[in-house]
Amino acid sequence: MNKNKNCAIIKKILSMLSLLFVLAMLILHLVLPNKTFSKEEKRYLAQWPDFHIEKVLTGDYGTKVESYFSDQFPFREFWVHIQESSKQILIKR
Repeated sequence: MNKNKNCAIIKKILSMLSLLFVLAMLILHLVLPNKTFSKEEKRYLAQWPDFHIEKVLTGDYGTKVESYFSDQFPFREFWVHIQESSKQILIKR
């Protein structure tokens, strides 16, 4: 019985940590300024698109908003570096 109780507590803690991580990323996204250029990728990052009803109807607006969020993700350079490092490790295997 005690083992089940410990397992339930661990599950709750992990759930709370996951929720706190997502909440922290949302707050950081709102607080941190937008970046315009990525030196690592040598390209301009997407900015918030202008709203036009025509773009919404064609789906172009949603695509540009998605690009904005993926380019303006908090600590983006860190996550890109982690991804590239993991790819190199997997290739060496």
